[in-house]
Amino acid sequence: MTDARSFSADKYWLKRARVPVQAVDGAAGLTADPDGTALADVRIEEGRIRAVLPAGEAPCCARGVDLAGGAVRPLAANRLAPGEPADLIVDCGPGGRVVLRGGAPDDSGCSLGIACVCTPPGR
Repeated sequence: MTDARSFSADKYWLKRARVPVQAVDGAAGLTADPDGTALADVRIEEGRIRAVLPAGEAPCCARGVDLAGGAVRPLAANRLAPGEPADLIVDCGPGGRVVLRGGAPDDSGCSLGIACVCTPPGR
């Protein structure tokens, strides 16, 4: 089950998230696939997006969720940019998703546990 406290009260990464490049302000370093998406590491702090980096550039064993290519997109007209609210839709696999408002889940579409996530650089 999703622990809302770990999302809203802390800092974490959404690692290896598939993001729409056109929604990322300053998408330098992100290489878009033919479908217009790229793998990225998204930093969430205190309910806001703090960074969007190419996948594998987040600290190796940082606290977060490895989405393994699951889609992350902004709600409404929000952008994926530093300083923007972490109001996002996170794909958790077939039929599951979590809506984050201010970095905290507002539904229980699937379970995402925040933990120390070690992902190899450049993956």
